Amino acid sequence: MADHLAPWPAQSVSLGPAAHSAPAGTHLEPAEFSRWLEAQAEPLRERWLADVRGRSESLGHGVDELLEAFMDLFLQILPLTLGPLRSTAEAVWIQVAELFGSLAAQRGLAAGEVIEEFQVLREAVIRLLWASPPVREPSRVALREVLRLNRVLDRGVTHASVGHTDGLFFALFQGSGVPESLTDDIRYEIREQLQALETEVKTLRRVVTGD
Repeated sequence: MADHLAPWPAQSVSLGPAAHSAPAGTHLEPAEFSRWLEAQAEPLRERWLADVRGRSESLGHGVDELLEAFMDLFLQILPLTLGPLRSTAEAVWIQVAELFGSLAAQRGLAAGEVIEEFQVLREAVIRLLWASPPVREPSRVALREVLRLNRVLDRGVTHASVGHTDGLFFALFQGSGVPESLTDDIRYEIREQLQALETEVKTLRRVVTGD
């Protein structure tokens, strides 16, 4: 895929005294990595959304708002996939990815296009890890956590493709061979599904934080 992302500006992210005062040689704890991802949600979202917008001449009525909602939800779930409830978080991540793929089919995107849109998130996270690492000592970032994060992103890409394929299959099964256009009813249905998944994520966050 062509490189669409400009270099990240150098910046520092504070995770609090505990993150910087850990003994030399100790690995970054999953909770620290998770907090770093949460702190980077806004720049990741803006970079992701800008790239997706740049790929389309027009996203159409209501589509931009749906994409923003998807990206917000993905970036809420991603830190949870590094925590104690990661299996449950990954299950929700997969559902959101499949719904994202289904929306892509209804937007008229090809399978490769939805994969490219999702890959932007991986590129943005990797660039940010280099430009603004979660700790001063890069050696403290455990390979295990980086691989776990990469696996979660891989599953997002895979299941976005699955959702896209399912959307095309149901269109073929219904006889048209082409997914329905994004009518108000379809957008409302997708939004309702997103809200149900947002509720699941909020419940997971309350369990993790103890609120």
